Amino acid sequence: MTERVAIIDLGSNSARLIVMTIYHNGAYNLVYNQKESVRMSEGMLESGVLTRDAMWRAIGTLKVFAHMCELIKVDKILAVATAAVRNAKNGAEFIDLVHQHTGIPLRVISGEAEARLGYTGIINTIDVENALLFDLGGGSTEITLVKNRRPVEVFSLPFGAVNLTEKFDSQDKISDCQLTAMRDYIMKRLERLPWLKRLGLPLVGVGGTARNIAKMDQKYKHYPFPKVHNYRFGAMAFEELWRELNRTNLSQRRKYPGLSSERADIIIAGTTIVKSLLELSQASQIIVSGCGVREGMFLEYYLSKQQSSVIIPDILLHSTRNMLLFYKGNEAHAEHVAKLAETMFDKWQSILRLSVRDRRLLRVAALLHDIGITINYYDHARHSAYLVENARLFGLTHREQMLAAVVAGWHNGPAAKYVRNKIYSEFLDQNNWQTARKLSLLLALAESLETTELGLVQDVEPTITGNQATLKLITRDPVSIERQAAVQHRKWFKKELGFELIIE
Repeated sequence: MTERVAIIDLGSNSARLIVMTIYHNGAYNLVYNQKESVRMSEGMLESGVLTRDAMWRAIGTLKVFAHMCELIKVDKILAVATAAVRNAKNGAEFIDLVHQHTGIPLRVISGEAEARLGYTGIINTIDVENALLFDLGGGSTEITLVKNRRPVEVFSLPFGAVNLTEKFDSQDKISDCQLTAMRDYIMKRLERLPWLKRLGLPLVGVGGTARNIAKMDQKYKHYPFPKVHNYRFGAMAFEELWRELNRTNLSQRRKYPGLSSERADIIIAGTTIVKSLLELSQASQIIVSGCGVREGMFLEYYLSKQQSSVIIPDILLHSTRNMLLFYKGNEAHAEHVAKLAETMFDKWQSILRLSVRDRRLLRVAALLHDIGITINYYDHARHSAYLVENARLFGLTHREQMLAAVVAGWHNGPAAKYVRNKIYSEFLDQNNWQTARKLSLLLALAESLETTELGLVQDVEPTITGNQATLKLITRDPVSIERQAAVQHRKWFKKELGFELIIE
């Protein structure tokens, strides 16, 4: 039975709605996304109460969200409010008004709960063992120290991009004096956390500020792939961006490449928090996550039905299987092709000279090589490549995802059009193309041995003797179709690896 789950996250700066569909086979997919600026914490600095304007702005937005949930026929709504509402003296009154006017069951969560949800969203979608996570919102910043993929320290700072902007009046041009005062204020609070100092770990950020930093860096570098999730860059690149932003006024920032105009007034405060975290922790690099609290809420709900833990053991395998199920791929065929390809990879490693990481890419490409049939059987390898390139695959760098896409697209043989494709050619160097040819050769052989999709070739025994590579087929049947399909790749094998291929 298909289920639609709406997730609403009412932050201090923005309100967001996502709708996830869980299909009868267990696959899930994002089907709707909406974001509105509400500035809940605006004007709270002195009074500590939500202003009437802020409350009714939010209620108006939530009414629209509730209407969308009705139109999409949502089965369940999970809705949370964060820093602005939890810190407001009239937060309970606002929650009652929301329920009265929208029917949405909005609940206030603590800073620690917000940090936990952000951690769940990040750790299940970014491949890091040890890192310092931050979720920078409008009214608070949650930080979590992760060791061996587990949270060991969690803290919620009572300031974010909106309330810090108000406190130091940094909406427009910031003076050196204001900037120094802001930095001193942030550092004074961070230095109370001794576990933050000199970690030397990646700094993984989620939230609007983090996403905008990534977009600005991508624009500056003419990055060819408009994907923010798992985008990585160095401390020096961020330092240069931060200094340049501090030299601009509001009007200039509204035109700044990659920066959302509605965030132009609060970006100085936001980036200064990141700068302070980077400096104190001596982070090795910044990684931006497009997944946070909302994804954490969904995964807690989804995984509680699937397994005992909310931590996915292998995020790459999980997300790959999810794509296979979503595109209704032939699971048995895909698994068997992957198994045959991996056996060849392992036994012929002496002539392939590929890495363990390349083996993972081969498995991804093998499991997803036929999903393009969903679009059109003819030329489905090309369609598979496009779907893999744009899939929500977690645990791969952007370059690795492009490489997996090419391998899936070449499972019937290499095609020059991929080399000419701008997005691939800008990501992949000569060594990457060589790796792609080797991996796609193994995938093509494995696919040939499963031509009838009946599992007739139960296993293979690949060996190397002198200048010959032998592929022994373990089968109870003559498998003439499979053998004939595999023989067609002998010339490619010789050209790529320099060995004669004998099929027994």
